Amino acid sequence: MSKRYSIELKMKVINEYLTGDDGFRILEAKYNINRSLIRTWLYQFKNNGVQGLTAGMTRSAYSKSFKLTVLQHRLEHQLSYRETAEIFDIPNLSLIAQWQSKYNQYGILGLETKPKGRPSKSMKKKPSKQKRNKSETLNETEREELERLRVENRKLEVAIALEKKLQSLARDKRTKK
Repeated sequence: MSKRYSIELKMKVINEYLTGDDGFRILEAKYNINRSLIRTWLYQFKNNGVQGLTAGMTRSAYSKSFKLTVLQHRLEHQLSYRETAEIFDIPNLSLIAQWQSKYNQYGILGLETKPKGRPSKSMKKKPSKQKRNKSETLNETEREELERLRVENRKLEVAIALEKKLQSLARDKRTKK
């Protein structure tokens, strides 16, 4: 689990660096904070001021279309995660790397926001044994309809898998250019 650092501590470390008293290694040892994290704080402070340091502490929700726009812009202009984050004013550039990974793995569906936490339990009662027996016995037309829907469902699953594979191949081809 990652630590949370106060704004005061972040500002103290940044000020010590900016005054030229200490470098990243000395600050890392002095405060027991990874120097890459100190560099990130410095980058955020230089680009967005104090607000850049607090923005990472609050979660922003980004839409699927925004994420896709960011990734396409990065790919088209061959930008780094840092440069892309500056353009789109995203305080945490590792978010873009996460989006890219999910997009590469799952396609456009990987960019959807998923609900956080455990789903709530429903208060519905289980059907009684008598009702279950009625629903278990299907007449002939219902069985045919069920079988037809299963076949249709399988065809759709295959079509989706094929579409994902085609997207993946197209992405690989674009990145090799």
